[in-house]
Amino acid sequence: MRFSELPFEILTQIADHLAATDYLSCALVCKGWRYSFQKALWRDIQIYTYHGMQKLIDSINSSKDVPTVHGSWIHSLRTNTCDNNPDITEMQFSELFRHLPNLKSLDLRDRSYKDIYTPITRSYEIWKSLEVLKTQSKGTKEIQSAKNLLELINTCSMLQELEILKEGSGYRTEFCIDDFDSIHQNLQNLSSISAGIYLSSEFSTALDAIPNTTPAFTMTSLDINSKIYKRLRRMGADNRSNWNPLWLYYFGYKYPNLRSLKLHVTDTRHKTIYSDQRKALVSLFQSNPNAFQHVESFELTNDKYFELFDFVLWELFYVLKVPLKHLSLNARSRGFPDNSCPMSLDRILQSFSETLKSLSLSGFILESVGRAKGLELSSYYPLLTNLYINSRVGHLDLDDLLDKLVALKELKLCCATLLNNPKTTADKSKHQHQQHHELEFLTLDNCSVPAEVFTPLSFRCRSLKHMTLHDMWVTGSICEKTGCLLLDMPHTFLKTLNVCYVQFGERYTSISEDEVINMMLLSQLNDAPLTDKNTDREQKEMNSKHPTVASHNIDWLFTFSSSEEYEEYITVTTKLSKERANIVFEYYQNFQSRKTDPILKDNIPYNRRNPETAWEYELYKGYGELRVGNIESSPVICVEKYVEY
Repeated sequence: MRFSELPFEILTQIADHLAATDYLSCALVCKGWRYSFQKALWRDIQIYTYHGMQKLIDSINSSKDVPTVHGSWIHSLRTNTCDNNPDITEMQFSELFRHLPNLKSLDLRDRSYKDIYTPITRSYEIWKSLEVLKTQSKGTKEIQSAKNLLELINTCSMLQELEILKEGSGYRTEFCIDDFDSIHQNLQNLSSISAGIYLSSEFSTALDAIPNTTPAFTMTSLDINSKIYKRLRRMGADNRSNWNPLWLYYFGYKYPNLRSLKLHVTDTRHKTIYSDQRKALVSLFQSNPNAFQHVESFELTNDKYFELFDFVLWELFYVLKVPLKHLSLNARSRGFPDNSCPMSLDRILQSFSETLKSLSLSGFILESVGRAKGLELSSYYPLLTNLYINSRVGHLDLDDLLDKLVALKELKLCCATLLNNPKTTADKSKHQHQQHHELEFLTLDNCSVPAEVFTPLSFRCRSLKHMTLHDMWVTGSICEKTGCLLLDMPHTFLKTLNVCYVQFGERYTSISEDEVINMMLLSQLNDAPLTDKNTDREQKEMNSKHPTVASHNIDWLFTFSSSEEYEEYITVTTKLSKERANIVFEYYQNFQSRKTDPILKDNIPYNRRNPETAWEYELYKGYGELRVGNIESSPVICVEKYVEY
């Protein structure tokens, strides 16, 4: 059989495994292939301009007289029209929807549901075939009920995934328990809801009926962003949200098979939960032992007063033995942590140690174990593979963290001060016999780190492939002979490296601007990993005070403060051009004889805010060098604020 004679069924299966960019090429191979691949080409349509929308309408209309109507081939339609042309009229939308009888997925995130569900389109077959619907609910001047939105949703009888995006300022659509019951009464196949709405705080008439609600067994994913108004205050009026924890009581009964639960509840009023109220809530929640028994992923964002939510973690999820694998808690408010509810990392890990694989904590004051000033873990947690901490943690012993989290693959630390463990760095025999760790991803953001930490980290984490150093302060003393403060990572062979805003100094606090080292060198040693046999020899040669091992320079970086935007200083890291990198290299070749005071040209003091000249005047301070075994791809230097001069 020749290729041109392949049956339609086989060609269709081939098309299912090809990229969309290949459909047109295959359709032009021969006449026998045209139909199958042309049909695949029409299956998923994306439109980004109003001109493209009109072109699609015209193309569908032109195919009415041919045996195969193009509109019936379209299974997925997405529009994101952001140009300045006039809006498509209601008649144009109705004309388009009339010819899409087999549409399965409709993504109109740039359109309000009021624009697409009109008196003309309500009777169309399109709504009865939809399995995925993404639309928008615009803000209004007053709180509105969900009645009109539900009319559209409940028409889509085959719907499996629903996403309601909130756009623009104003009040959100308010949902009550009856609205959720109405949705599931009409949509028997619905498995996922993601919505930017406002969950009503009124439960007085519905509380007793919750245990008798009809379960929605098909629902596995719920993502609710609840806020009454997009801005906190409008014309002097207080528009904070009222959060009622009884929603979790309802969700526990309504969704017995839920796998993923995300709650984004912000701009809430502070209502103190007294002891007797807390006991009543806990008793109510624990009265349903089957609640959330399949939830594996829980994400909660609350920008203030986390005490309104902490009992959910300890009195509900922990007591009911919810099998959490992924837990994310965020209480950060306008960049500051929530002081009202200290959080214990150790307690969380112990409570869910049998299942937890990833943990993210942002915006908390983390409690220490015992009387220790730093954050330490009391036990081993062999299942955790991902840890993200963006909280006030004080001092943190990275070596201890790796000892206790033996399966960790990805570690992100923000706002932490890493400890230099003297026992680890001084005891070479212990250092040599430490078990290698399988950490692959490391991010240090807004952290203070001793330079001595990097060498044992490199030796131990030889699987490290991706590293990000952002807004970091490195402590240590420069070599008087070379002017270099070395961050030595000879066993680290990276695939990617992201670096920006890294500065150096002898200490972290009480340091003047003249003592801050802003120059940094990225270098690599070789092209192959070091073997255990030559480890001792390499370690002797790699003295952090007087480096003698030949390395290859990659980039010279300079970090400075600029006042280009709104007369406020911003920190920027730039990569020096080859010409200026050569000047810097030559300068440090004979650093000891040149280390005096800042260079003065024509006896004029330099402007440290001027990126054109500041780098040259700061050479006398010395530089920090990050030296790794190898970097597979070019380092990324401040993608958003990258400037080369």
